[in-house]
Amino acid sequence: MSRIALNARLLISGKLEGTGRFTHQCFKRLVASRPNDDFLLIFDRTPSEEFNFGDNVEMVSLLPPARRPWLFDIWFDYSVARKLRRWGADVFVSTDGYISRRTSVQQLNVIHDINFEHNPEWLPKRYARHFRTRFPEYARIANKLCTVSDYSKKDIEANYGVSDITVIPNAPDLMFTPIREKQTIRDRHTSGNPYIVFVGSLHPRKNIHGMVRAFEKYKMLGGSFDLLIIGVSMWRDEKAIGENVHYAGRLNDDNLAQAVAGAEAMIYLPFFEGFGVPIVEAMASGVPVVASNCTSVPEVCGGAAAALVAPEDFKSAAEALLKLERDDEFRNTIIDLGLKRSGNFSWDKSAEILSNEIDNLLNG
Repeated sequence: MSRIALNARLLISGKLEGTGRFTHQCFKRLVASRPNDDFLLIFDRTPSEEFNFGDNVEMVSLLPPARRPWLFDIWFDYSVARKLRRWGADVFVSTDGYISRRTSVQQLNVIHDINFEHNPEWLPKRYARHFRTRFPEYARIANKLCTVSDYSKKDIEANYGVSDITVIPNAPDLMFTPIREKQTIRDRHTSGNPYIVFVGSLHPRKNIHGMVRAFEKYKMLGGSFDLLIIGVSMWRDEKAIGENVHYAGRLNDDNLAQAVAGAEAMIYLPFFEGFGVPIVEAMASGVPVVASNCTSVPEVCGGAAAALVAPEDFKSAAEALLKLERDDEFRNTIIDLGLKRSGNFSWDKSAEILSNEIDNLLNG
């Protein structure tokens, strides 16, 4: 029997973003697959009972809330380190890139991407400075380092000089599945009109303004669909207002899955991605994807996108969307390819990889 502590800081009820969803899906499977181990889920706020994954789980909230760079240091280096020692942890698993610099407990760290190394201007200065200072250190002191794509693996290796990185991919949740009846969903989000969807934070790296420009180009070429953008702003307001452009904000899981499956296509043109889980969520929902041709996106698409275009090649993106609207044979081919591609990703497989890496630490 082992005692495994888990960083549950991003398990926030109703607010699971990409890393939080990875954490949720992997942790609940990890607990279920290891009934003889004890787990400690460490939160920085009062935890919701929905994250109590089993009888072998203890949940604890530690102060201070880790919401600012200097508070990150205090929480991980002191509060977490003290709790790991007192609880007698054998390993600490963190899936958001942060670990403690003041513990002798073995640590498994998952760094999803290092976009802040390439484009620090996309973040507030104090956050960019903190990330660029701490993450190279976190990468080096981790007893085991993991990431979510081959692209991120190579990027971390090149920038931090760390090798032996294991890839644990994201995956689509089971709730993402094709649906036939779409009109009710259209009525809810786009006044009844068929639509193209985007899902993600309204962050500079997501290229929201460029995506809206590509959509406007598509409309100029004769496209008839609306655009639905699902997500909320992070550092600053990134909304780009346009005719037939709708913003849904953050949606709960059921509404999110329905909104994705109700779309005619997904447009996804980020400048930078460590993985890009909305791509495989759309594919699993039978929704064809037009995506950017950079960073991890082509790897995740795996040849199943309707088109891969440069993030600022608005004309090519627009033409691909129009082809999906007008060419049923092409559309159906891309949908089939996407369904097959999404089947290559599974939270069960990802949680198994994580569990195996924990065993390697415990038995090493």
